[in-house]
Amino acid sequence: MPATSSLTNRIFIACTLLAMLSLGFAFYFVNARAMNEAEAELRRSLIETGLLVDQNRVGVTDTFTRLARLVADLPKLKAAVETSDPPTVQPLADEYREEIKADILLLTGRRGELLGTSGAEATALTLPAALRDTDSLDEISTFAPHSHGVLQVVSVPIQLDRDPEPDVLGRLTVGFFLDDQFAEQIKRLTASDIAFGAGNRILASTIPADSREALAAVLGAHDIATVRIGGEEYLALARPLEPRGAATSPVVLTLRSRTERLRFLTTIRTGLEGALVFTLLLATIVSYALARTVTRPLTVITHAMRDVAATGDLTRKVPLHSGPWDDEDAKLLAATFNTLTESVARFQAEAAQRERLSSLGRMSTVIAHEIRNPLMIIKATLSILRRADLSPEERREAVADIADETTRLNRIVTEVLDFAKPIQFDYAESSVNDICRASAAAAWAGDAESKVALELDAALPRIVTDPERLRAALVNIMTNARHAVQAAHLADNGAAAVTVRTRGNGNGHVIVSIRDRGVGIAPEDMARIFDPYFTTRRAGTGLGLPISKNIIEGMGGRLAVSSERGVGTEIRIDLPHRPPEVHV
Repeated sequence: MPATSSLTNRIFIACTLLAMLSLGFAFYFVNARAMNEAEAELRRSLIETGLLVDQNRVGVTDTFTRLARLVADLPKLKAAVETSDPPTVQPLADEYREEIKADILLLTGRRGELLGTSGAEATALTLPAALRDTDSLDEISTFAPHSHGVLQVVSVPIQLDRDPEPDVLGRLTVGFFLDDQFAEQIKRLTASDIAFGAGNRILASTIPADSREALAAVLGAHDIATVRIGGEEYLALARPLEPRGAATSPVVLTLRSRTERLRFLTTIRTGLEGALVFTLLLATIVSYALARTVTRPLTVITHAMRDVAATGDLTRKVPLHSGPWDDEDAKLLAATFNTLTESVARFQAEAAQRERLSSLGRMSTVIAHEIRNPLMIIKATLSILRRADLSPEERREAVADIADETTRLNRIVTEVLDFAKPIQFDYAESSVNDICRASAAAAWAGDAESKVALELDAALPRIVTDPERLRAALVNIMTNARHAVQAAHLADNGAAAVTVRTRGNGNGHVIVSIRDRGVGIAPEDMARIFDPYFTTRRAGTGLGLPISKNIIEGMGGRLAVSSERGVGTEIRIDLPHRPPEVHV
């Protein structure tokens, strides 16, 4: 059977798919939006960090320029440089380098000759051509690649103020390295990795030395580039240290780990995926519960319809609930079904009453025949009583015949009235087991030879019924069973000829079963057994079963007969715990 053939499955699948699509779209939207925002934020922060690095470098350059200018204006230094004597100038070079914390300090004379050097790398330094111009009054800042990193050089003139032009005594040049240590300082300020390079080489960086080769490829990039280092993905921004430098001019690289930044998003994504799975499971459970709230009442109604179709019990009702999750449409359908069964039961009862009245008209000739026979016997007997030579014995027999026929007439009239008129019931709470015992005792009164077995359910609850009417119906049925057994002439094998059994059916009804091992009913007679005055027994009136059926159905029950010729008959009575019209 296809999964979509059930209304429950269709509602469940539709709700689940809707939840999956909604949650999936929400997860995709949130994830994509978060990724885009994270990428944009990473790029913004990288650009801002690059500007911060530039500002820091410019600030350091300005600081060293001011310090160099102050030192160049010292009279002591001017006097020493004016002597052009290296031994005189060298001590001052060492002293002033220590004071301004420069990595390199150079002092040159009027003709560009080197008068003093200080710093480990000062002697190996090749001065740029701009610093050899002895007549220049410009303050010069430039960069030069170095094995320790990038060397930033600041040079100011040493001059004496004279008219009409200043007298340039020489130049003071200081330098500081943009090396690994400086890069670490910038990293602490900006929380970004820093690298300095020139050409196709990385000269200094916060990145480990064995991973620097990958950075060389992005030194010439004009926009934010992506580079993978040590299993992590970085965004790199290259900015030249000199605004109008050559292609091989030093460059500062600002790097931000994209992998590290997105790791937080990965954690959030994992949490979202877990929440998505949990929500989907919850949505699945809620969808199934929602589907069940719609289909459960339909299932109850369907089962009730099947019970009615199988048993014909129109007293079967669908219970109505008024919970917060109960479907109003299903309640309306259940109420309509209950109203329908009540209407059908009422129409059936009215039709049965009309049929009974119609049967009276159709069988008036039968009734006349049934009454005429006793009357003819009584008339003939009265003629005998008028004889003068009548013996006492004959007189007693004639009187007995008149009494028997009078009793028969009275029984016929009583049964006709019971069958024709609507039965009035006097309901009371009664024990079905006790009624069965009393009925069996009445049906087998004076017949000690017949064997009847009572299999009564001791746990059977008491029901609301008319005990006298029910007893009368049971006596009629059990009497028929006794007659059927007697006609079968059963051998005495110790087994009961008739079995009376009671039990509950789990649906608020009580079942009474009378089974005999008599002659059974011929198949051609089964359709007529409830017709009034239909009987196969010479002394019978044919009203016992019709009256019993009227009594049982009048109390909201059902009477069913099954029989096999030569095997026996079973009559099954289904009684409600409380008749439909009884509400107390």
